[in-house]
Order: sequence, then structure tokens, then C-alpha cells
Amino acid sequence: MRLTIILILSAVLTLNAANAAQSKRVSLNLTGVSFSTLFEEIRKQTNQSFFFNEAKIAELDKISVNKTDVPLTELLNEVLSGTGLSFKYVDGVIVIVDQDQQQETMTINGTVVDAASSQPLPGVTIVLKGSKLGAVTDFNGKFVVKLPKKPSILVFSYVGFTTKEVEVSKTSEVVVQMEEDVQGLDEVVIYTGYQEIEKNKLTSAVSEVKGEELDMIGEISVDRMLDGKAPGLNITNVSATPGAATKIRVRSGSTFTGNQSPLWVVDGIIYEDPVPLSAEQINSFDNVNIIGNALSGINPTDIAKIDILKDASATAIYGTRAANGVIVITTKRGTKGKPALNYSGGFSFVQAPSYNDFDLMNSMERIDVSREMYERNLGYTGFYQNVDRLGYEGALQNLWDGTYTQAEFDAQVKYLETLNTNWFGELFQNSYTQRHSVSASGGSDTSRYYFSLGYDDQQGTEKNVGLNRITARSNMDLDLRDNVTISLKFSGSVQKGQYNHQSINYFNQAYNTSRTIPLYDENGDYFYTSREIYRSGAGQSVFGGYNIFNEADNSERNVTNKDLNIAVALNWDFLENFRLRTQASYRSTTNMDEQWITEDTHYIAKLRTYEDFNQMVENHFDIAGLVPFGGIYNAGMVSQDAYTLTNQLNYNVTLGGHHTLNFNLGNEVRSAQYWGATGFAVPGYNHFQGRGFIALPRPRPIPVPGSGTSIIDFENYPYDAAFNWLTPFGGQNIYPNITDRLTNSFSVFAIANYVYKNKYVLNFNARSDGSNRFGQYERYKFKPAWSTSARWNIHEESFMKDVMVVDELALRASFGVRGTMPNASPYMIISGYGNNNVLYYPENTANLNSFPNANLRWEKSQTANFGVNYSLLGGKISGALDYAYSKSTDLLLTRPISNVNGTDTQLYNAGGKDVNSFELSIRTRNINTKNFGWNTRLNFSHDRDRVTNGFEGENNLTVGDYLSGSIYRAGFPTYGFFSYQFDGLTEDGLPTFKHLVEEEMTAGEQLEKMLVYEGSRIPKFYGGFGTEFRFGNFNLSANFTYKLAYKTRLLPLYDGNQNLPLPYENMNSIFDNRWRQPGDELITDIPAISNHNQAFTGAFTADGYSQVYVTNMGKVVPDGQNTWWMYDRSDARVVDASHIRLQSLTLAYTLPTKLLEGSGIKRVRLSAQGSNLGFYTFDSRLSGQDPEQVRNVGMPVLPNYSFSLNMSF
Repeated sequence: MRLTIILILSAVLTLNAANAAQSKRVSLNLTGVSFSTLFEEIRKQTNQSFFFNEAKIAELDKISVNKTDVPLTELLNEVLSGTGLSFKYVDGVIVIVDQDQQQETMTINGTVVDAASSQPLPGVTIVLKGSKLGAVTDFNGKFVVKLPKKPSILVFSYVGFTTKEVEVSKTSEVVVQMEEDVQGLDEVVIYTGYQEIEKNKLTSAVSEVKGEELDMIGEISVDRMLDGKAPGLNITNVSATPGAATKIRVRSGSTFTGNQSPLWVVDGIIYEDPVPLSAEQINSFDNVNIIGNALSGINPTDIAKIDILKDASATAIYGTRAANGVIVITTKRGTKGKPALNYSGGFSFVQAPSYNDFDLMNSMERIDVSREMYERNLGYTGFYQNVDRLGYEGALQNLWDGTYTQAEFDAQVKYLETLNTNWFGELFQNSYTQRHSVSASGGSDTSRYYFSLGYDDQQGTEKNVGLNRITARSNMDLDLRDNVTISLKFSGSVQKGQYNHQSINYFNQAYNTSRTIPLYDENGDYFYTSREIYRSGAGQSVFGGYNIFNEADNSERNVTNKDLNIAVALNWDFLENFRLRTQASYRSTTNMDEQWITEDTHYIAKLRTYEDFNQMVENHFDIAGLVPFGGIYNAGMVSQDAYTLTNQLNYNVTLGGHHTLNFNLGNEVRSAQYWGATGFAVPGYNHFQGRGFIALPRPRPIPVPGSGTSIIDFENYPYDAAFNWLTPFGGQNIYPNITDRLTNSFSVFAIANYVYKNKYVLNFNARSDGSNRFGQYERYKFKPAWSTSARWNIHEESFMKDVMVVDELALRASFGVRGTMPNASPYMIISGYGNNNVLYYPENTANLNSFPNANLRWEKSQTANFGVNYSLLGGKISGALDYAYSKSTDLLLTRPISNVNGTDTQLYNAGGKDVNSFELSIRTRNINTKNFGWNTRLNFSHDRDRVTNGFEGENNLTVGDYLSGSIYRAGFPTYGFFSYQFDGLTEDGLPTFKHLVEEEMTAGEQLEKMLVYEGSRIPKFYGGFGTEFRFGNFNLSANFTYKLAYKTRLLPLYDGNQNLPLPYENMNSIFDNRWRQPGDELITDIPAISNHNQAFTGAFTADGYSQVYVTNMGKVVPDGQNTWWMYDRSDARVVDASHIRLQSLTLAYTLPTKLLEGSGIKRVRLSAQGSNLGFYTFDSRLSGQDPEQVRNVGMPVLPNYSFSLNMSF
């Protein structure tokens, strides 16, 4: 009874309080205030207390109220409408509560699908119209939302799809079909690293690659995956060795002597290579870099998208670092919603290369060459008369001296003809790669997160070669207040690669070793072939045993890269239209390159100049033996520390509903330092006995009786002299090269954008960089870069409203000026200490790397770009078209100066080049129905670069420069190369070349007449195309890349250094078509096997001197090479490298969601893929050679077969 009375009294009191409150009236005139301020104003007028959750109230938008003498309850109902909140009275206090606490609710369950494919759409945002109530679909497209029990409208929105409104009135389950909308894609933004720009306001030449397009399962490096994905991006895979870096160019580059690769930016952090390689090493297409690049530590599954910035308008904001383009990587971030767990794993298989892939002689063909040599009495001469008894030559010698009978000789020859040692099978293996990545993402109203962990294990097809990598990433966003957000980014990786010693090249061994040579002898032990060892102290040569597996067993190389990146960014919105952004980042990398080789190798025996392993130097006459005993240990370590602080103030305002202004002002301070020691080799290394070094006795002075002088006892203590292996004798260096390169820069930048009615867009960027790279040259320390650009959205004009076929049509134009400076430290001008290399009494010396030049200044580049963006037929056809012209001046070159200055070259600004670029991209949605879809894509690029000012004067260039394509000669492309002019065979089958001897010509004139221009090593046309089919839950896609209109050299026909191939050397099978008898010179251009001599006087040589020139198949000719070398570098061995490559073929299947119900698994996708499946060449002479392969140095790219599993929980 008493409880009943209490409840009645409580109800009466509450009712009275409510009536009292309802009788209160208020008058308010407030603009843009928070609800907290509103409640405080009401309290002041009515003395009414409020109770509410401050965090929830803070999330509400600001409100404006203009009411006069209205009931309090009426006002509260009005202002809280659509907020998801209501109010009630408790003991005279107005309590702000959730609506579902105040009124009845209903639960709406549903699924959102693609209207065309019926595939579920994850991440669709659902909001109750007029409120902030809502939900997000899961990976199965499902959602659950609680609403007030009354007719309501739900708004469904998703990037790339038309926003849809659905009315609901009672608890039910709904299926919502959403349709793609090209116009919706305009809202997608491009991230330049400093700002986000809506696509329909973009004035620059930028190409976007989405993360899901990086679908090469068998690859772990991002740069390889980008090949053919974007116009203007030219990527060359010079080697398939794990960890080998690609060569990347954006629109042909803008420098000669500087790094021609683009700048990489990841989440606003600049990524530079872990080791400051020289520009020549990075740019050269004949160099294979296995120590990694800036992207070595990035897990491809973490990437959300990649934006390639190409013109000056897009890149000027990065100043002097961006003259060769910028590639901006944006990694994945968390979104509001339940935690999501994802697993992505893959397994791939690469078949080992075999003789079926190359045109090489088998044993019988190679025996035929040896047989012809002796039938024509072409025996070895001089030193090589003592060659080991190997192959056919060895069997013949055994016959001649009676060791073999004729029958034994015939049996041995028959055995050799069928031996066919499988060098590729012995040295290579089927390789396997596994990739695993786990990520977790999610978020609440005030925080979002993304975490990932990845592991990759990539085995090389070369035995003893492999790479493993661990990556980790954390991206977090925290809302400290409704207008303050802090972002924390962390990433790190550890990559370890195992390789063979630098002296071992498995591909070169397999390609150039005769198949008549066994790997093992009859006892199962290694079979050793004899290789030359020159004993300079004794003035003679001897042979030492060589077996490549023995070399590999007693040597190793390990390359370790560690990478750590940390960034903190703070965004503060204030005064309604202002945002202040501050980001501080730190990047640290460490590269350790360690290799060793023991004394039980031919490599060390050759340096010791003794043919037997472990034989020590005996006396001072053999002091040229560079390693007295023990092996060699090489090591190098380089670390990088980079700090960047960026501050930006942004002002964004819309005036009159039509004029949008956006201004960015900022400054950036950056300091990057490389430090470490590389390139030194220590003799006396003892790997298998504790990884130590053998102490060497030092010579002692011995007094000479009666003379008052002493002599050095080299007879008994020769080893100190042997330590003079530094240079020039061995090309080794016991002293490390110290790296200590500090680059400090201070920059200020400004960005201005103006948009009128979404039709007309104007943009201006400017940046000024100050650098310490110029040392004392104050007037050149600061270099401004600027650009201006515009866009006209024609499709927004009234006269286009009735043109239904056009969804988007926009014109873009930009012009900008950029500058750059090749990587160098302040010591670029004056640097270095060295050794005078005097054999017995070395002294320290000071060296100049480059003679001072008070007028040295920035390189300059001016670029104009004109582009068109288009979308037709409801987005069925879309893409972009761009033309760009770039003019670079003041490019750095080197010129010869007198040696009396302490060096023979000097840097100066005199170079120039022009680049014309044309790019086209097309995407089509050909068919898009519920159960079937078909899409295609194509991108096309054409670059025409021409040197306008290059090296001038005959003393600047050598034969090697012309042959390799590094001449930088006016009127030719940057990578244009030349060849000797093959002039047919003589009646004896010898190759001849045009213009080797010309009277009354200078050396420079002789050089240019002797050689012929071939073309460029860089394709003029390149790009990619692909197609994708969807059959229900199956997806089938194929992607191709192509490179057209460029030249390359065929792999060497014969790679020996003698007049005749040695018994252990193999030859290309095309040599079967060689000259064999008089008259063959009319039907073949393959030279004969010959040791015939022809002498010509006055021929031009590499150094510009006139001397005797000998067309002997082995004697010295220009560049110290033989005529085989010349023939392989003649126009007879140059081919068109144009090709089309089947980059990938993928079949994927997504399990129906019904099969996964109740399992906790939201999505399962299975994929099978073949990549690098083959290529078509337009020149039949390329048979058996990958056009992108670097001669015998780089591993050709091989077919890769992969399987992957992707799961979402």
C-alpha cells in the first residue's frame, strides 16, 4: 500500500513539474551556437535546470534560434527534432535522452547490393534523413538500424553510386539496390601529399591507381605491380632476382647527371632509397640493384590508392625534389564501425629457366665447333696451348699423345656429344613464394584505426638466393574534440636477402658454359675446369681449378634492410573556415651489405696468383699476390635519418553560394642524413674457423753493415707489401668509403584555388626551397618553383544539359617552372682523402671530386600541359587525354679540365633537353547486368625526348659512351645509342667494319663516322591494356603491357676473350649458321671461327689516339676488346625490342554469402593467377631473349603461377 502511494505521489510531482515547465516561455535570438550554450541561455531566462551527456551534445551541429515568447516545450521539440534526442522531466530537471528511451522504436534489417551484379556492397552509409542516426553495412552488405516507430526515410550513400532514399514505416527486412553513378565519382578526391582535391576540381595531370588494381599475387614489390597501370609511367624490369629494383621514369625525366627516378611519398612522408647510390647506378639500364629501393618495406595489401603526379601544376608544390614526377601512396585507414579482421595470403610458383628458353648449343653442336677448329688447323696459340684437357680438345690431345686409342677417342667423343650437362637444371630451381597479411580496422565516433602485419618469403630461381620480409603498419585517427583531430602513423619493416657472392653469376655460368663439361667427376666430386691466373710478379700465367658450386659453397652475400617511419599530424578547425595542420615525421633506414669468400676458391687463388687453393705467397717477387692467405670479407652499412616538419594554414570559404576560395600557406623544414661506411674488403678472413682474421707479420728494417742505412726484409716478410692490393693492382679497397651526406632544406609554399559554380577552376602553386647543397653560393641557395593551371567543366554549362550522351567533359591547362639539383653533399665541390698507391711507401693524398664552379646553379624545367577529361553514355566510356611539353635547361654536365687543377673534370650548367609527351586513358563498361559484366581499360603513352644541348667537343666522349647510350648529344634522344657499322664478311669469313681507317680526320670526326646511330634504349610508345569478365561469382581478367619503337642488343654471340672459344665455353646456337667455306659470306653474316690476322694502321681507338688496329678474333682493338666484342656491338646485332607482354591472367571466385552464414566469416575470395606468362616480339631475332633483360647480368622475368585466399571476418 505504501509503495502504491509513493508511486502515485511521484507521478503527480512529475506531472506538476512538467506542467510547470510547459508554462514557461522563452525568447531567444542566437546564431551558430552549440546546444550547451542554448541550454544555458534557457536556464538564465527560466531558471530551468538541464541534465545531459556533454559528449553527445558536443557532436551535434551548431544551431541558430530566433523565437519570441514561445513555450519552452515547443522550443525543445523543435530544436531536438532530427538529432536523435528527446527530453523528459525528472524531479524538475529536464533530462536530454536518446529518442529510443523516450518513444517506441522499430528495428530495420536489410541488405544493400549492386543493382547490376547483385553483389553485396560493404561500407555503405545509412542515415535517418534529418538526423545523425545511422549505420554502415558489413562485408556482406547487411545492416541493422533502430529508428523511432513512425514513417521514416533512410538515405543510402556509397562512393561511385547514386544516393538512394528508402521509406520505411514498420519493423521489416529490406533489400536496397544501388546503381553506379559516374557523377558520384567526381566526389572522389586526389591526394597530392599536401591537399585533397575533388576530381571535378582537379586542374593537374594526375593518374590514379586503386589498391585493388595491384593484383600481381606473386610479386611483393609495389613498383613491379605498377607496370602498365597508368599513362606516363614507364617501368623496366631489368632483373627477376628477388629484391632487384626496377627502372622507373615519369615522362622521360628532366636531368642528365641527376637521379631520373620519381619522388615517392607515402602518407605525406618522403621516402628515399636506403642507400644513396650514384645517379649513374640508378639511371643505368645496365646496372642491377639488389640492395632495395624506397619501397622495399611497403606491403602492397596496405595500399588504398596511388596517385601519379606528372605535370608542373601537380608537382611544383614539392619543389626541387619533384622535377621527375611524384608518386603518392595512400595507405588504408580505419572507418567507423564494428572491428573488421582481414586475411590475405598467397602462394606462387616460378618454373626454373631451361635450355628450351634460350638459343644455345647442345653438346653435339659444340663438339662440331671444336672439330671444325682442328680440321681447319685453328689450334690455340701462345698461353692457351697449355689449356686443360677438356671436352673434344682434351680427347684429341689424349689421342695424339697415345693416352687414347682411336676406339677410346671415338667412344669419348660420342659420350661428350650426348653429355648435355644441364647447367640450368643444376644451378636453378623451381622457386616458391608465400605472402601473408593480416589486418584489423574499425572505429567509433571519436577514433578510427587500421593495423596490419605482413610476412613474405620469396625464393629465387637461382639456388642460394632468396628474400624474406616482415612488415607492420598502424594508422590511427583520434578526435580529441569536435574540431581537433590527431593522426598517428607508424610503419616498419625488416627485409633480409641472401645472394651469391658478387663474383658468382649463375645465369652467366649456365648461358656461357659448354654442355660438354660435367659438374661432377666419375667419383661424384666437383669437376674443376682450368681458368687463367696471371702471375705478374713472375710475368707468366698459370691455370687454376674452377667449379661454380665450390665457389658458392665457400662464399655468401647477405643484404639486410630495416625501415622505420613515424608521423604525427594535428588538424585543428577554428573560426569556421580555418584549418591548421601540423605534421612531424621521422624516417630511419639501415642497409647492411655483407659478403665473404674463403681461400678455397678460384676467386682468391686468382688474387693470390697461385693456382692451388691455400698456397701462400712465397717471396717478394710475388708481392702482386694480393691476398697472402685467408679469404676476403666485404662489408658495408649505410643508415639514413630524415626529419620533416610541415605546417599548413588552410582557409576555405564559399561566398554567395557560387564562389569557393581555398588558400594554403605553409612551410617545411627537412633534414636528411646518410651516414656509414661501404666498399671495403679485408683480406685474411677465416670464415669456417670462428669468422676471424689471420694476423699478418710485418716486415722489419735490416741494417746494412757499414752503410748506416737499412733495407726492408721482404724476403722473409712479404705480406706487408702484399697489402698494397688497394689499387691499381686488384681494384680492391681495404679502406672503407665513408658516407656522410647531410641535406638540410627550408621551404615555404602557397596554394590558391578558386572555383566558380563548379564550372571554372583556377589554381596557383608556389614553393621556394633553400638548400645547403651549394655550400658557399648564397645567391643560388633558394630556388622558387611555381605553377598556374585552370579547368573548365564544360558539362556543367547550360548548353550541355540536353546533351545526354556526355556525362563529363572538362578541359585542363597548366604551366609551371621547376628546379632540381642532382643528389650531392656539400662535399660535391671539394672532398676526399686517398692514397697515392705507391707500392712500398704509400702516402695520404687529398683529392678533388669536382673542381669549384662559382656559377653552379639549379637545373631548370618548364612544363606546359593540356588535358581533357571525359565520360560518356552514363559512364560507359571514360578517361583522359593529355599533351605535355617540357623544356629543361642548365642541366649539369661534366667537362674536361687540366689535371694541374687536381682533377680532370668540372661540373657546369650547360645541358638542355626537350620532351613532348602524349597520353591517353580509356575505361569502358561494355556490359553490366546482374549475372554478367565486361569491362576494359587502355592507357597509351608516347614520349619524344631530344637533347638540345649536350656534351660538345671530341674529348668529352668515348666509344663506350656511344655504345652504351650515354652520350647526351644534341639532336639525339637521352638514351640514344650507336654501333659499329658491320660491313659484311671477308672471303675468309672475318667481320669487317666501315670507316675504321680514314685519312685526314680528327679523332672526333673519325669516331662519329665509324659509328652509326641505332635508336633509343627507351620505348617511344608504352602502356597497358586489360579486360575483365564477371560471370555470377566468377571474375576473369587479363592484363597486358606493351613497349614499342625502341632498340636493344642481342645477347653476346660469343662472350670469350680469346681468338677461339675455350673448351669450357659455350656459344649461341645461331652460330650454326656461321661462315664455313668461301662463298658463305654471300649467304650469312655470322663470322667464321678464325685466328687469321689482318692489320690496319691509323684506326681510331677509344681514347682518341691513332695506333695499329688488328681485326684478329682475339687481338686488342678499340676499348681493349676483340672483334667478337665489336661484332656483338655492331648494327648486325641490334634488333627492334618492341613487344607485348601478357602481364597477368586471373580467375577469381567469391563464395556465396549464404554458405558463410553462422561461420563468423563474412567473405571468402579464391584466386588463381598466372603472371609474366609470355611476350610477343616484332623481331624474330629476339627468339629466346627477354627484351628487357640486362645482357648476361640480369635474370630474365619468368612465368609465375599463384594461388591466393582472401577472407574477411
